[in-house]
Amino acid sequence: MSGKTKILIVEDEQSLREIYTEYLKASGYEIISAADGQEALEKAKGIAGIDIILLDVMLPKIDGITVLKELKADPKTKKIPVYLMTVLSLKDLEKKDTKSEADGYIIKDTMNPEQIKELIEKTLKK
Repeated sequence: MSGKTKILIVEDEQSLREIYTEYLKASGYEIISAADGQEALEKAKGIAGIDIILLDVMLPKIDGITVLKELKADPKTKKIPVYLMTVLSLKDLEKKDTKSEADGYIIKDTMNPEQIKELIEKTLKK
């Protein structure tokens, strides 16, 4: 088993998933990816040692908000930091009442991969 930080990236848009995966792999992280909410739950619960989850809000099969609530309700996954990734505004997200569940937010059209990496590093130092 490697000592690398494991990041689960949940993004249905393949090109974005690949950009985040390649950038974070090049930065030394181990990346696990999922294309929908159902796959995200299976991987989050089935793969040991995930350190952080980047979770898209709008996903096929099971939406990101439902995935987040299920992860936070499960003793095995509730302590994993989860950042919601969205193109929605923070106001729209707050209306969905996720503020108490998510560890933070990534607004996809305003944050580049370098800023996301910095957010991950800050979270892992806590």
